[in-house]
Amino acid sequence: MTLSPPTGSVRLVAIAIVVWIVQPFSAGVVIGTALSDATESFRTTVSVAAWIAWLVILLAIAVPRPVTLTIARVGTAGGIIGTLWAAWDLDANHADAGAATLAVGLVASITAVATVNLPGVADRFLDGVSYGDERRFALRAPGPVLVVALIPSVLIVIVGLTAGPLLLADERWIAGAIVTVVGFGVAWFPLNALHRLTNRFLVFVPNGLVVHDPTQLREPVLFVKREIAGLAPAPADTTAKDITAAALGLALELRFATATDLSFVTGRTTTDNETVRSLLIAPTRPTAVMATALEREITIA
Repeated sequence: MTLSPPTGSVRLVAIAIVVWIVQPFSAGVVIGTALSDATESFRTTVSVAAWIAWLVILLAIAVPRPVTLTIARVGTAGGIIGTLWAAWDLDANHADAGAATLAVGLVASITAVATVNLPGVADRFLDGVSYGDERRFALRAPGPVLVVALIPSVLIVIVGLTAGPLLLADERWIAGAIVTVVGFGVAWFPLNALHRLTNRFLVFVPNGLVVHDPTQLREPVLFVKREIAGLAPAPADTTAKDITAAALGLALELRFATATDLSFVTGRTTTDNETVRSLLIAPTRPTAVMATALEREITIA
């Protein structure tokens, strides 16, 4: 039987669902007002597309899976961009009338983005594909990606997926077709990278712990309980193999009873075999990871 997810994460997902349901009646109204001067065909096309996108994102939030987490994160970020664009585009005649609605829309958009990016919520989505007696915990994004590349990557995905269809809706057929093909192609690379980050996690299984990180390890690796000498916060002078990718925050040191041969990713298609006695890992919720390890009789030391 699959373990029930923590109550707190379920409540956070419920909050994300509620605030996203509010969007058509807040941000959607403001966007509709901003489009009032556009042609009828453009307004209709954009309206239909917006409703479809809203429904897809709502389903993504409601159905916890790693792939739906990626969709929810990118989609809710797109909601903020759409709301901000509408706020900027409103003319003076409509701004006062839509101020309260706009405020609600912005708050709902920001809340949705913040909620689906919380560590506990990520664990809930990852656990959506767990089976049997498993618990999954997300790993932190690499520090350089989080600080420098994350926001540009999300923007490229959103612009790449929407620019061409918007031109087509405006009946700019040639430019729209070209931008759609190019935009979708360009958006694929950062979207795939974002999803690879989502697929970095730890899995507690009945007989041990699996490290699943395709950006650092050639394949998921199971460490059975007898192979694990200890799991604890890493000391400052640790010599453990670092696979955190410079993630910010507390790192845990996973120590082995004997030296272990592992295959590490060194390039797009290259790997390097190395014998190690310990690994540095960076879960988003290290305290919860250690508590779960203790429950499963893995040494905390």
